[in-house]
Amino acid sequence: MKVRDIMTTDVVSVTPDTPYKELVETLVRADVSGLPVLDDLGRLVGIVTEADVVSKQAYGHHRRRALALLADVLSAREHHWVTKAIGSVAADVMTTNLVVCVPNDDVQVVARKMLGRGVKRLPVVEAGRLVGMVSRQDVLGAFARPDDAIAQDATQLLTTHPNRPDDCHVRASVEDGIVTLTGDVRYEWDLPVVVSLVRNIPGVIDVISQLHNREPNPEPSTAPWMFGVR
Repeated sequence: MKVRDIMTTDVVSVTPDTPYKELVETLVRADVSGLPVLDDLGRLVGIVTEADVVSKQAYGHHRRRALALLADVLSAREHHWVTKAIGSVAADVMTTNLVVCVPNDDVQVVARKMLGRGVKRLPVVEAGRLVGMVSRQDVLGAFARPDDAIAQDATQLLTTHPNRPDDCHVRASVEDGIVTLTGDVRYEWDLPVVVSLVRNIPGVIDVISQLHNREPNPEPSTAPWMFGVR
C-alpha cells in the first residue's frame, strides 16, 4: 500500500505571515494537529503543530519577557519553546526541520518514520510541492477494513492482476487482517511475487504463505545467440 492511497489531499495550509491567533483558530476549526506553511510560490517551508502554538501559553506570559525569560535562555532550559513563545506569526513558531514523504512511499516505511521521529503527521510532497498530508490516523484507518473486504480484493487480485504469475492456483483466507495463502504456483520465483501483491492490499496486516511451487526455476539458457536469434 502506498501513501497516495491513504493521504489527505484536501489540506488546510497557512502562510509564513499568518498571525498567531489565526493559527489557533484554524487548528481548532479544521480539527487538525498540524498546519503546513507554504510560501508565495506554494512551496512547503515549515509546519505549525499544536505544540508550537501551545508554547506561547506555556512560556509567553508578559511577566516572563524580561529577567525570567533571559534566565531561561541563558540556562538553556526549554530555550527552544521559550524562543517560539515570543513569536507572533507562523514564521516565528513553525518547525522548519521537516520530515516529509512522497506519494509512492510504502505506508509501512512511513509508519516507521513517524515512530522514529516522534511525529504525528508527515507532509506529502512531489516536485517540491505539497500534495497531501498523512497522519497516524490515516495509517491506522488503512488497516481498519473488514476481513471479507480484504478477502474479496485478494480473490480479484489473484485472478485478474496483470502482474500475477501465469498458471498459479492460489486461495486466500483472512482472519483479523492476516491473509493465509494456500495452493501452488509454477516456479519458485513466483512465490514472493504473489506474497508481495497480496501484502499491498489495503487492510492487510501480514501474509502467511503456505504455497508451494510445482517446478524449480528454469535454468538460464547458455546457447550463443546473435541479432536476437539463438
